[in-house]
Amino acid sequence: MKKYSSLLLGLGILLFIGCSKDAMNDPNNESLSSQEVQAQMKVNETTEGLDEMLAQLLINNKSGSTNKTSSECVSITFTENNISVVYDQCVIDGKTLNGSIILTAMEGDEEGTTGRFAISFKAFTYNNYVLEGTKSMVFDFSEPRKPTITIDTDMAFVDQDEVVTTHKGSKIFTWHMDNFNTEEPDFTCVGAWDIMHKDITYQFEVTSPLGGKLHCPYIISGVVALEVHGLKASLDFGTGECDQAGTIIFPNGDTKDVSW
Repeated sequence: MKKYSSLLLGLGILLFIGCSKDAMNDPNNESLSSQEVQAQMKVNETTEGLDEMLAQLLINNKSGSTNKTSSECVSITFTENNISVVYDQCVIDGKTLNGSIILTAMEGDEEGTTGRFAISFKAFTYNNYVLEGTKSMVFDFSEPRKPTITIDTDMAFVDQDEVVTTHKGSKIFTWHMDNFNTEEPDFTCVGAWDIMHKDITYQFEVTSPLGGKLHCPYIISGVVALEVHGLKASLDFGTGECDQAGTIIFPNGDTKDVSW
């Protein structure tokens, strides 16, 4: 009997040691898996690109665009206190837009260097999501070649099946106009935001400024920290390629290249 007891005890110790080593060697033991990171970035696609587009509207206004511009699918009207944009099934950087966006000036200095806009949506869909809620935009053009635009969001995106995805957070965009037509980012972004989808809250926080280029629908550089239910990882977007790819950085320092 003693021999069997000793054998079972020894086997138990070996199993315990083996499991402990497996846990230590598992890069996802307390982190998001690569599949979970990909899923989180897919959820982020729901809203990705909208804030950049809104910031570009203000950049165009401040750069002296004409009072009214139009194309086959969009009409933009600038007045003293409003920017009104009407889309008719436009496809811009891979996103489909339909309906109206109105930016209304709420406050600002006499020179128009700093101020704030309230952003409202009228029967507006973004990539087939109906937008409900509010956005606000605070701008600072005290450095004309390097303006900053802060966008605060508290919105719901409703899909065709009435599934609601909420987005709350803040992003600060810095535009680098001297970088236009170069390989450097046209704008950088910092901030933090939460996206709730099907009762799961996905958290995002920029730890190294995200970079973007005009007419590129993807982030091209920078690092964002990701978290879901206490599980964490970071995603490094690289150094300039216009693609949906990056490198996951697990909490233990391990890395893995992914695309989504």
